[in-house]
Amino acid sequence: MNKLNKPRIEEIETLRGFAFLAVVMQHSIAHYFPLPGAGLADGVILGLILLLSKFAVPLFVFITGLVLFYNYDGEVRYSLFVRKRFKDIVLPYLPWAIWYAIVFQHLNLTDAGSISKLALLIVTGKASYHLWYIVMIVQFYLLFPLLQRVIRKWKPKGASIAAAAVVVLGVLYVLLMQQWGILYQWALRLDVPVLSSFFTKYLDRNALMFFFYFALGAAAGLYLEQWRTWMLRYRYWIIGIYGIMLCGMLFVVAAHFKLQPTITIRYDDLSLLRPQMAVLLTLSVMATYIFAMNFSRNAPGSLRKIITIAGAYSYTAYLAHAYVLRYTERAADFLFPDGSITLRTITAFLLCAAGALLLAFLLRKLSKRTGK
Repeated sequence: MNKLNKPRIEEIETLRGFAFLAVVMQHSIAHYFPLPGAGLADGVILGLILLLSKFAVPLFVFITGLVLFYNYDGEVRYSLFVRKRFKDIVLPYLPWAIWYAIVFQHLNLTDAGSISKLALLIVTGKASYHLWYIVMIVQFYLLFPLLQRVIRKWKPKGASIAAAAVVVLGVLYVLLMQQWGILYQWALRLDVPVLSSFFTKYLDRNALMFFFYFALGAAAGLYLEQWRTWMLRYRYWIIGIYGIMLCGMLFVVAAHFKLQPTITIRYDDLSLLRPQMAVLLTLSVMATYIFAMNFSRNAPGSLRKIITIAGAYSYTAYLAHAYVLRYTERAADFLFPDGSITLRTITAFLLCAAGALLLAFLLRKLSKRTGK
């Protein structure tokens, strides 16, 4: 397996840090917006923040594609590659999945049949609401050596041809987001064990539903300098169109709030698997990359350090944050019992992000000590 010793991509940790913080923000909002005290202003403000943070999962998938295709050239030995990813990704996931199965799903490991239930929770990522992502991203790691072999053989000679291929894939992805219901019905009719569930019950963690962000990252990794040049050259167009779409989506979301007999806030329109969201999220990945390049070079040193730390510990912190959030929500409610829903959401977010990163730091220290 040939992993190139290329210069480190300086904005990667910044991107990871942004994505982690965006995930925590989304889950903080998910707890607070349905509460009875949420008013119309809370709904609009949190809706805008939610829209701005929706890039998290697409960006994580994009980063995975970018880093893999940037770092690896030549033949990739499947067994060695998968073994390393099992160690880096799956092994840290397992204890957290077990912990969430016990705490969140109230699984009693002494009961008959508990091991099979636990295995299902682990394999499907159902132990906690955020673990679906791990199940989904592992599929890309399993597929990467095969995809890389194909790309090595058919890699376009020019970045412009690769960009055209990405545009075609983007169009196909939007069509997939429009027509995934056909896949769902087809899988239901076939009723094939495991496979049908993968396209019905567990469709939201099927890597096919996120393939374009991985492909976009792959193209960026293969042609990194051209990608950076294009992002900077077209930054005003990208950010401008992204801003227009943000305003449009916020209007659509707010229009679906119910005001009578009581205010009911809904964010159903912001599901990841929608065609309009596919376009918005692609633009958000590009806009975030543009911002990350500028941030990693021009932001104050202390702020850069904070985001870099968030990026460096993002995986363990991601695994931990759902548990930490349970307590930071209570802390926010205690600190601001009469505060607005927006204030408590932001407070819970800040406390959770800090707490999850601290826990990730301590766990890494402990792991290093026990490993000696």
